[in-house]
Amino acid sequence: MRKFLIAAFVALLAVPGAARADFADGTIKIGVLTDLSGPYEGNGGHGSVTGAQMAADEFGGQIDGAKIQIISADHQNKPDIGASIASRWFEVEHVDAVTDLVNSAVAFAVLNLAKKDNKLLLLAGAGSADFTGKACAPDNLAQWVYDTYAAGSAAGEAMPYLGKTWFFITADYVFGKGVQAGTTRAIEAHGGKVVGSVLHPIGTSDFSSYILQAQASKAEVIAFANGGQDTMNGIKAAHEFGVKAKLFPGFDLTEIKAMGLANAAGTLYVAYWNPNLNEKAHAFFKEFVKRRGKPPADFQIGTYSAVRSYLLAVKAVHSTDPKKVLAQLRTMKIDDAFTENGHLRPDGRMVHDIYLLQVKTPAESHGEYDWTKVIATMPGDKVFRPIDGPGGCPQFAKH
Repeated sequence: MRKFLIAAFVALLAVPGAARADFADGTIKIGVLTDLSGPYEGNGGHGSVTGAQMAADEFGGQIDGAKIQIISADHQNKPDIGASIASRWFEVEHVDAVTDLVNSAVAFAVLNLAKKDNKLLLLAGAGSADFTGKACAPDNLAQWVYDTYAAGSAAGEAMPYLGKTWFFITADYVFGKGVQAGTTRAIEAHGGKVVGSVLHPIGTSDFSSYILQAQASKAEVIAFANGGQDTMNGIKAAHEFGVKAKLFPGFDLTEIKAMGLANAAGTLYVAYWNPNLNEKAHAFFKEFVKRRGKPPADFQIGTYSAVRSYLLAVKAVHSTDPKKVLAQLRTMKIDDAFTENGHLRPDGRMVHDIYLLQVKTPAESHGEYDWTKVIATMPGDKVFRPIDGPGGCPQFAKH
């Protein structure tokens, strides 16, 4: 009898995946920590939860017999609330990875906990370039969709389509200021000039005074360095004053739907995803609309892509250990509905193409959601900060 038990135990060890899998409580748990009730809900929020669930569903909801569980919470754009949720998730609920975040200040607070507890952050919405710069955490973080450096670089690359003199209307927190700083650097490097700027608090409803200041500057480009409802309120105010603003780093299909095509027509904006990229993008779009009744935002499909890629890596290494998962991700080509040619660098930056899109006029549109056209495609290697460039992760910077 004893020999039979030993033989059975050895056989169990030989079962592919079963013995090698390293999943706490037999579950792979991913937390979508996002804005579920505030100004960035439309960019992330419930749509990011849907994106993460769609990724899990592609795996049949399990890997190596371990259930994939997607949970979510509202950080209310407050770092202390986000950190409290993440602490409970990591220490009590055994969450393996946290995604979306959508707010850089919250993400920085959660990153400190992720490093302490050896967990992984998959940033889809948090855009500070410091996440792959001075605050880089190559063993605990991947930044998927964008960052403020790339937003600025893309604007510089797109200057021939935009104009040389700029005025910024900027959200008064880390993201807005980062976008303005990064874009200013790129504008000046391409021979342009920032002729003025003004800061506004998150949740501003009346942008009239800011638009009047922008008009008075006679800038060719009025750039909104904000996102979500703030962007839509700014565009509406610009429309009322007969001003055609040209750049919105935080603009996407959700805002176009909310505003109506006539109000947004002609707007040029930097986008991190092209809805007409390929058949995978079309299939994702169709399924997302079926589930949510509205089109996906860049951060929402970015959350899908980050979670899908994470799960592919987890499946390959049979573990949720961040170092093992990130090492595997760095060997993979990211080819899905979000990007066809993405790759993850050692500093945590996922590099992919960025686009300059223009909103179609109602006459150009051939139906619901046929709202944009590609004006320019900017290769990721040209717009994201070089891994050894100034301001980059000290671990990889040139000395």
